[in-house]
Amino acid sequence: MKLTSRFFIRLVFLSALLMQGFFTIATATAAPTNQLNALRTWPSPNNTRVVLEFLHKPSYKIHYLKYPDRLVIDLESTSMAVDLSKIKHTGPLVNNLRESASKSKNSYRVVVDLNKASQAKIFVLPKAKPYGHRLVVDLPHNQLSTETEIKPKQPAQGRNIIIAIDAGHGGDDPGALGRYSYEKKITLQIAKRLLKKINHQVGMSAFLIREGDYFVGLHQRTAIARKGEADFLVSIHADGFTSARPRGASVLVLSKRRATTEQGRWMENNEAHSELIGGAGKMMQGSSNLPYLQKMVLDMSMGNSMAVGYKVGYRVVQELKKVTPLHQAAPVHASLAVLKSPDIPSILVEAGFITNRTEERLLNQAAHQNKITNAVFNGIYKHFAQSPPQNTLFAQKKRVIKHTVRSGESLSILAERYSVSLNSLKTYNNLSSSSLLVDQVLNIPPNYKLAIPPEPPKQFVRTQQPPRVHRVTRGEALSVIAAEYNTTTETLKTFNHLRSTSLRVGQKINIPGSYVKTPVVRAASVHKVGRGEALSVIADQYGTTTDTLKSFN
Repeated sequence: MKLTSRFFIRLVFLSALLMQGFFTIATATAAPTNQLNALRTWPSPNNTRVVLEFLHKPSYKIHYLKYPDRLVIDLESTSMAVDLSKIKHTGPLVNNLRESASKSKNSYRVVVDLNKASQAKIFVLPKAKPYGHRLVVDLPHNQLSTETEIKPKQPAQGRNIIIAIDAGHGGDDPGALGRYSYEKKITLQIAKRLLKKINHQVGMSAFLIREGDYFVGLHQRTAIARKGEADFLVSIHADGFTSARPRGASVLVLSKRRATTEQGRWMENNEAHSELIGGAGKMMQGSSNLPYLQKMVLDMSMGNSMAVGYKVGYRVVQELKKVTPLHQAAPVHASLAVLKSPDIPSILVEAGFITNRTEERLLNQAAHQNKITNAVFNGIYKHFAQSPPQNTLFAQKKRVIKHTVRSGESLSILAERYSVSLNSLKTYNNLSSSSLLVDQVLNIPPNYKLAIPPEPPKQFVRTQQPPRVHRVTRGEALSVIAAEYNTTTETLKTFNHLRSTSLRVGQKINIPGSYVKTPVVRAASVHKVGRGEALSVIADQYGTTTDTLKSFN
């Protein structure tokens, strides 16, 4: 009995060892547990982003090789479902993407051939619709940047008001998702329409933060706006929510408080995934040894930016409600990184809900995009026409842009006088008809030109009148006739071939025609005010007076 127990124990022990061996062998020969499903590249002006998409969270190791420069990515326990030879890669940095032999049998190696060495920034993103788990590799271009000068050209007289236009999201960040469209595509389309609209307006110019389908970091967006010396930043977005019911456009402005609505709080929580929450806390770090002064200057600048942003936001909301339903009837406060530049006022425009089926269809239509574009432009334009920055063309023209209507003046006459269209004059003054009242004050649009009245005569033409005939009456002498026609006796004698001054009644005396000075009058002209010109300077230039110009204009 005792022997049998010992035999049984040994048998169990040997069986356990055999099972462990089989398990070890099975584990060693098991198939990879992860799969590389997609690989994409997103070149931008400053860096190239390489995104590897997996079935599960990736386990990876990287190292660099020289001669030539390469980045090697070893993906542990991973199989391949992508043909790297079909991956398109453009831009100045990435030369090629290829696979290579790996030391481990169940791992996969991806090699990124580089045109120049670049230190990658690598991070993992969790699964988020429509993407799976992602390994993101950001490769800075360093000196290879192809970024062009974004500062718009300025006119010689009075600088333009510069607007930076930010198309939200981009690249591997699609933004909100509709049934068949991505937010990043719609925002870029609207941004390009707004760019064209602003650049067509005299006294304004604009540039895009991103010009293609690539991602730009949120704090980098404000840095690009600052580099372009922007007076204002407008960020274009399409809203999204967890249900399809919400609809309507809205405008978000910066607040030092947290978001004031459920929509704003939802944005703050969800857009953190896209790096949309942040601030400008590090912008002035190290720039001053006086922290209290630094904080005061920053607070003052931030306060001004917030005030201007809210004023523009309010005007944009008023324009948006004319063309589309509103989700919020007033600007919404939220703490978003793209709005947090202390020196550049900004707003974020949500053009509508891409998660609403009706609005998604509209947001993909050119006609509706134009309506949104015009509304945003009109709001920005009206604010800066009323409150232009210093040294701008708008500021110069704001000096004299009010006209008091006088008797006999019509809207068409004033439009012609100031060289503006009748419709622009009506729209600028919110007039429903062309009727005017005496003493009514009109605002003249900033693109007006100053009218110059006819100049006083500076040149004369001397012309001789035709001769006349005078019949002598009783008692008239030649001297009397000469005095009557403002001439002399000798002139009359010579002109009539008389030998003496004796005359008879009824005799005809020819009177030579007098010389008359006829003034040469120039027609009214239009003068465009140059930098530093005063009304008195213009009056001297055209030989008139300041009062005449004031009255005529």
